[in-house]
Amino acid sequence: MKKRNMPKISAVILAVLICVFAGILIGKLKENYDPEIFSENYISVDEVKQELIFTVYSQEEWDEWFEGGKKDYLTGAVLDELLKRLGVSEQIDFSEKRKNAAVSRTEWNQVYAQILAFLDMEQSVKKETLLVLNRMEMEDQTVLVTNQGDFYTKLQNTYFTDWMSYDVYIKEDQCIGIAQVSEQEQTIENAYLKSCQDEKISFLFAGAVYEKELQERWISCEPGVCDLVFRDGALTAIKTKQDIIQGQMLSYDDSEIEIEDYGRIHHNGKLPVYQTYGDVSEKSISDVVLGNMNVAYVTAGKEVCAILILQPADIKNIRVLLLSDDGTNIRSDVYLKCSTNANITCGDETKSAGSEELLHPADTLTMAPGKTYIVKPESEDGKIYLCNGNGTAVSNGYAGTIEVRSTENGYTVVNELPLEEYLYAVVPSEMPSSFSPEALKTQAVCARSYVYMQLMRADLAAYGAHINDSTSYQVYNKVEKTKESVAAVDATCGQVLTWNGKVVEAYYFSTSMGYTDTAEIWNVDDPSSYGYLKKACLNQADADIDLSDETAFSKYIKSSADGYDSDIRYYRWFATADLSDKTETVNEILAARHSISPKNVLYYESDGTTEMDVAAAGEKMGAITGMSVEARSSSGSILTLDLTYECGIVKIKTEYNIRKILGCMVKKIVYADATESENITMLPSAFSTVEKQEDGTYLLSGGGYGHGLGMSQNGANGMAKAGMGYQDILNYFYQDITVETIGEMEGKETL
Repeated sequence: MKKRNMPKISAVILAVLICVFAGILIGKLKENYDPEIFSENYISVDEVKQELIFTVYSQEEWDEWFEGGKKDYLTGAVLDELLKRLGVSEQIDFSEKRKNAAVSRTEWNQVYAQILAFLDMEQSVKKETLLVLNRMEMEDQTVLVTNQGDFYTKLQNTYFTDWMSYDVYIKEDQCIGIAQVSEQEQTIENAYLKSCQDEKISFLFAGAVYEKELQERWISCEPGVCDLVFRDGALTAIKTKQDIIQGQMLSYDDSEIEIEDYGRIHHNGKLPVYQTYGDVSEKSISDVVLGNMNVAYVTAGKEVCAILILQPADIKNIRVLLLSDDGTNIRSDVYLKCSTNANITCGDETKSAGSEELLHPADTLTMAPGKTYIVKPESEDGKIYLCNGNGTAVSNGYAGTIEVRSTENGYTVVNELPLEEYLYAVVPSEMPSSFSPEALKTQAVCARSYVYMQLMRADLAAYGAHINDSTSYQVYNKVEKTKESVAAVDATCGQVLTWNGKVVEAYYFSTSMGYTDTAEIWNVDDPSSYGYLKKACLNQADADIDLSDETAFSKYIKSSADGYDSDIRYYRWFATADLSDKTETVNEILAARHSISPKNVLYYESDGTTEMDVAAAGEKMGAITGMSVEARSSSGSILTLDLTYECGIVKIKTEYNIRKILGCMVKKIVYADATESENITMLPSAFSTVEKQEDGTYLLSGGGYGHGLGMSQNGANGMAKAGMGYQDILNYFYQDITVETIGEMEGKETL
């Protein structure tokens, strides 16, 4: 009997021993669990919650739900309940575990992959392999600097080790979980190797300099662009890139770069730019000055993978986008002719065109998609004209070259020419050539400073241009160059305005009302960066009157004064604003301006403090019932205009928005010389009263024409007539500025 019972007794003892052993293991796990250590044996509840943020439950709801789990790591029991909560317990297979046993990272990854397959219909969570280069701790999260970019994470900073690779789960710019430490090789692409000597490497990548101690001695490599390969925290290979081409950059966008003599070449959108002269540093593609910089391009196959800036910009040429008649960038068709014989280039093909021969670029571009059609006169005095289909010129002549590019919607036209030649046709387009020579010189210096800024920015690089020919930048070639404009440009050749060692945007406008203003009228984020724009008095009786008070401003603007531009009709004007039937028009303008800059069009409930939902504001507020000035600058410009509605208030900021709104309420303006303007779309300036009359209309008594910042052009002419030189005039309008010459400004920056 005893012998027959022995197996049963042994089985019981074995079962007890197994339970005891399992209990010991669980106790050991609990004892060894460390939330700050990455482990394959378990996964923390905090990490699981992060990985579930793609679900319909909020972070707060997951926090509350997991509170009942008690343990800090995921267990079999909690996983079972989790799948039930997600509604996928019947669909997902997983190895059943004891309810208190920890779920390993591998087991969780298998389950998580199935959860994503069933529930992440938008595939918002992606699995990526990243090489961690650095970790930067912030207040409530960590920034992981990796070979694939920067990612935020709320996981423990100590889960990661620099120079190690990880398979991670990514949602947008967040690293929400770690699948495992990766054994795959990972590459830092297109880094710039600064030095590699003996047991240490130094390189530039993604705006930072990295140094890495090497585990073995390496043969020294020459500085340059390369791919760096890492595995298990160690550098395993340096792949240098030696295929380089050179040429002026003519245009660029998110996928292509156009290079002189090479045409358009593809890039992958992640294009590092390295300055190789002086202290080697990383720049951005916007630092490459189109058509004015010695640039090299590192290529791999048929793709540009990095740009090398070899020398500082040598500012000689300007590239101007010529807008179509409707003011857009694209033309439906283009016809050209040249006053002399010309050379026509398109890709590798070059041909000649006779004087006055009508050219139709579309005929050539249709056969050469992706190429640029370039017209260059054979003689320096040759001019190119835009024409209609009959060959009749519809523009003034353009010096330099004309480039035509095809797009999906039509054609763009760019005029490249020497900077000083460009200014010959800007000065008379912006200021009458009949003005005094010293005034024309001030205009030349201001225009050159302004365009120098735009050269450095290249807002229109996708079109192959720095600027366009409209008032959005500077009016160009609407009036042909004159001997006076040429003299003014030549007399100031290369001169620009600098402030605190940087070139400034030398703003100017037509006519003052006796004072100029500061950048506060544009509600800028950092007024101190515009410190060179000061309040200046143009009246002969120089007095710094504070015009921020309504009574003081009304008294001043309704009185006469003797100033440098007080003989101009725009110096004083008045109009009547009528709110009747203007609600719909005003609301359309407000919606458009709000979409451009929400901070400058603010919607409130009738209390003036509770913000209103913009989407519902139009219908909810009703009709406009009144308006008033909430705030003025010390120079008198309206800073904030309040529009009162039946059920709400809109606060309007910036001189442009205010002029636009008041202008739509006015039928005509009467100027100081009794002349009138009708059907206006903008008030001449924001220096105006807004005084309600008995009949419900508003009296607008104002002065000046333009935004009011920087130099008054008519004021400058008055000063020149009074005997002031152009540098004295510039110092009158701009505070603490210096006139410097571009060729002598190596290393200067722009504001």
